[in-house]
Amino acid sequence: MKVFKLLFSLALMILVGTAGAQENQFTTVTDWKGLLAQAKKENKMVFVDAYFVGCHPCKQMDDEVFPLPAVMKQMKDNFINVKIDFFKEDIGKQLQVKYMITGFPSFLLLNNDGQLVAKFSGYKEADEFQGLLNDALAKSKNGFALKGFSPALDVNHADFYKAMFTERKSVDSEKLIAYLKGKDLLAEVNAVPFLMSRSLDPELSDQLLKNYSQLEALYGKDLVYARRNEIMATRIKNLIPKRNDLKFEIFLDEVKPLFSETDWPYARLDMAEAYYYRQLKDRKAFFKYAVNHYNDDDNKIRYMAMYLYSPDVDEEEKILFADWMIKVVSENSTYGVLGTAANMMKQQNDPEKAKLYASWGIKKAKLLNKPTKHFENILN
Repeated sequence: MKVFKLLFSLALMILVGTAGAQENQFTTVTDWKGLLAQAKKENKMVFVDAYFVGCHPCKQMDDEVFPLPAVMKQMKDNFINVKIDFFKEDIGKQLQVKYMITGFPSFLLLNNDGQLVAKFSGYKEADEFQGLLNDALAKSKNGFALKGFSPALDVNHADFYKAMFTERKSVDSEKLIAYLKGKDLLAEVNAVPFLMSRSLDPELSDQLLKNYSQLEALYGKDLVYARRNEIMATRIKNLIPKRNDLKFEIFLDEVKPLFSETDWPYARLDMAEAYYYRQLKDRKAFFKYAVNHYNDDDNKIRYMAMYLYSPDVDEEEKILFADWMIKVVSENSTYGVLGTAANMMKQQNDPEKAKLYASWGIKKAKLLNKPTKHFENILN
């Protein structure tokens, strides 16, 4: 019996070892120029997974997304794929400075000339991740690149900006503002610290708003949109320090011309979040606003649902949240959001809606190779 157990244990160790040693889509990078040369030779793009050891969402990508056969095939067929520890590897530190990487995991997608085509960050479910890869491939095929970034790794950035990453030193806002005044804010050496700053004076804030379209075309929405949101939130707080909903609506009318038609539904709700939710701490008012001005951004549903478990949340607030959620959630929503939606509608005694979201959740779970039990319990 002991011999049998020993043999079984050895077999299990071999199986586990074999599984761990299975081929994946990632290769090792030691030389950036060599990486680009390989990509050019194979006529592929470059995919960089920026991670660090101990990063939970990085591990989630490793465990739940990268191993899926469809994801692996898509990445192997179209990209030279590398994983780089941005805290330990020199090339990671260079890329962190160049592309302003502050969140992990972050993903860089470059053409084989070394030009950045797309950048996004955070854990992504497999279907969304594949969609972002396809979008980058289509853009690259059509000759698109974020040409504000030069292909070279080394850029002559100011020492105080480099120290943000190499020495973890915060930037003195007055020094940054003085450095940027009078400079070409579209040039990489100036635009990068400009877009990293969250402490711009009114003059520089105006410059960002004035040049928004050009900055987004050169450096990507991933960076520029968030800066614009921060400027708007600051202006709302300064102009409307106390509650005045009419004044807020007037403010929205005045700034609407600064936004494209595509961006406006998202920007309007972002500003409402800044005013009602963050500044006034009035969640109910925000949910009421969101019901009337919703968009398809279910990420807000995901993170705002977490606050519904606070002890100060009453039934009215849950109903308002559910009213908004119903308008946003679709079968294309994330696995997590569908779980939240199904559970919320069960609590709201709406079995029809709960079962609809649960049925969508099961389809999504099977697609992503995730558990279905929670959704099956709601269906049953």
